[in-house]
Amino acid sequence: MHAAAVARAAELDMGVFIISPNEKGGMLFRPTETLRRLSEPFHPMHLNQRWLLSDPRVHTLSVGPETPDQLDLHMAVADRVGPLTPAEQAALDRWTHTRRQALGTDFCTECQQCLPCRVGIDIPEQLRLRNLALAFDMTEYGSFRYNLMDGSYDWFHGPSGDHCTACGDCLPRCPEKLDIPRLIFDTHDLLKTATGRRLWA
Repeated sequence: MHAAAVARAAELDMGVFIISPNEKGGMLFRPTETLRRLSEPFHPMHLNQRWLLSDPRVHTLSVGPETPDQLDLHMAVADRVGPLTPAEQAALDRWTHTRRQALGTDFCTECQQCLPCRVGIDIPEQLRLRNLALAFDMTEYGSFRYNLMDGSYDWFHGPSGDHCTACGDCLPRCPEKLDIPRLIFDTHDLLKTATGRRLWA
């Protein structure tokens, strides 16, 4: 989703600092059993950090551990630099394959070409949460993030999916030819639940 920003930073010789990739990537410090199984023999958090830091354009990760055990998890791969190993890449390929298989023709690549939305819905982010919930059983995480789209948090932009007017502006811009309004309403039905309680202070 932020590939263009990373590429531009490299062009300008600027450092790239990524904030809380394990929380925003899906609370990977507390992964679902599905994601844990797909990641074996690695921890999902390790794979995420290795994927990010294997890119020489990425310089720093903000990890924010809550407990000493979580710090140990982060530090386990802190000194591993360079390209991904074949085993690491194979595990990440399983993530990609599972996501595509689970979503089928409804898979959103989060390319952002659907934007702007005339009512301000963050379509790629909402469909990212749907992707994670359906592919990796990450409904709790998806609901938590989705329920922050109520205007009360500066970091979570745009209204929830029930504000979609089904105007169709986004449809011709989608390279995947997705029925975006249907998927947005489906995301709302899936994630606007009581499980979206606040999970951090």
